[in-house]
Amino acid sequence: MRFMMLMIPKGYESAAPGAMPDAKAVEGMMKYNESLQQAGVLITLDGLHPPSAGARVTFSGGKPQVTEGVSPGVKEVLGGYWMIQVNSKEEAIEWASRCPASANETIEIRQVQEFEDFPEDVQQVVDKFPEVANTTTAGNTHATHEAQIRQLIGNQQRAICTKDVDQIMSHYADEVILFDVKPPFQTIGKEAVRQLWKDCLPYFPNSFEMETRDLTIAVNDSLATAHWLFHFKGEPDHPAMQMWMRATAICQKHQGEWQILHEHISVPFNPETSQAVLTLNS
Repeated sequence: MRFMMLMIPKGYESAAPGAMPDAKAVEGMMKYNESLQQAGVLITLDGLHPPSAGARVTFSGGKPQVTEGVSPGVKEVLGGYWMIQVNSKEEAIEWASRCPASANETIEIRQVQEFEDFPEDVQQVVDKFPEVANTTTAGNTHATHEAQIRQLIGNQQRAICTKDVDQIMSHYADEVILFDVKPPFQTIGKEAVRQLWKDCLPYFPNSFEMETRDLTIAVNDSLATAHWLFHFKGEPDHPAMQMWMRATAICQKHQGEWQILHEHISVPFNPETSQAVLTLNS
């Protein structure tokens, strides 16, 4: 389900052209945006210039009338928006509640109308304009698929951090093949991968997190590739916390759900010393 989170800043309706938030507020908001992206729910976002730099077109009597700049009587205006992909309105509310907004800001949550939401007669009208519908649908579908892959990776990482083997395995396809940083060279099939996780998770500390960088996704309707860098964060002296690793995943859509078909975890090595390179600065 797609939702828009609409930011409504009190007083923005009378802000001067070029008005901008201060750097500290932007820093807090960027960290929030990063959390949306890392969780795999963010589709797009933008901030908007104040109304004083825009215009309003009204249609009194069916005729367009343009008002430049601030419109008299307008008490609430948009300052920006997020488009997110989540599973429910409750999840959208939860994300909106995490925003580091100030006391004069309000977030309105609105669900996006999908084609399937319209009654049959409206769908028939839309079908008369296939090029327009396909253009809109293609852009929305690609962004939605990419957000779903980000969400899949984020959910998988949270399951790893809580050592929830059942949740970890719920993201794999039955025929998954995993290339890990430790022997064997490949682990084939869901049960073998389950055993691999059961064997290795006890060696992790009781509490840890995962940091992800440079997540890049290419996706179509049924297949996706993703690659990123990651490391574990927690007890500084724990061996698992000492290395950055590379991850590549091939995902496929099965019965409407994305699953990990192949996962490859690796670390580079220095050919002169045959030693693994474990830090980004090496």
